[in-house]
Amino acid sequence: MENSEERRRLADTQEFLALWNAAKEDHFVQELAPMLPLLLGNSGNMDAGRVQEAARHLVRAMHLASAPEGGLPAALDYLAQVTGVTREPSASG
Repeated sequence: MENSEERRRLADTQEFLALWNAAKEDHFVQELAPMLPLLLGNSGNMDAGRVQEAARHLVRAMHLASAPEGGLPAALDYLAQVTGVTREPSASG
């Protein structure tokens, strides 16, 4: 019975972490979205849905860049995959 209780607690913890990470991502997307048109110098002509989508990709890339197993190369690979841009192999990768 104790093993079943441990599995339930582990599942609850994993569910909580997934919900927490999703909430943090949504928060950062909302913070970043208003900045993108200003950073791109095109504040009047950007569709709000596309700005939200771009912000979400940038938040995910920042998360990858900050992860010990990822780093900046992983973030750039993710952005290249999302945008379809071909990256040159890096000297450090």
